[in-house]
Amino acid sequence: MALALAVLLGLSSLSLGLNFWVYHEIQSRLKIRLGGTCVPAIFIPSFEVRQGTFIWEDRVQLVDGNFKITFDPLTLVSQRGIRIILTSNTSKIKFLGSWALQQGVEDATVDSLLADVILGPHGLAGINEVEVRSQSFQFSLKNADKRTTQKT
Repeated sequence: MALALAVLLGLSSLSLGLNFWVYHEIQSRLKIRLGGTCVPAIFIPSFEVRQGTFIWEDRVQLVDGNFKITFDPLTLVSQRGIRIILTSNTSKIKFLGSWALQQGVEDATVDSLLADVILGPHGLAGINEVEVRSQSFQFSLKNADKRTTQKT
């Protein structure tokens, strides 16, 4: 019984530790500061951020919203990067800079958001899928790989 309890506590500690590590890695790799309340899941590679806020460079600002991040634990040791899937419903966003000009809208409420991306050591390394639905706009992108080319 004590061994089972020790294993259970060990696995839950590992799960919570990985969730918090990925939470901090997202901020570090994307150079953003997440605000809100982080609620890690136990035994699942996932966490929620409630009443979240962030600004991503000169692109987009999450003014207010709840979102869930799930990650693939097998990619934590991958050279390509960590695969994360972000989902959200009814979030308030603000497009910034050139993104505001491209979308033709600045403030919006996102009805649904799905972002399946790869975070490399120095930022966004690839996009498997991004889909955003709103009353004022819709956006979809699939299989956009961001690889750096080297001069020989």
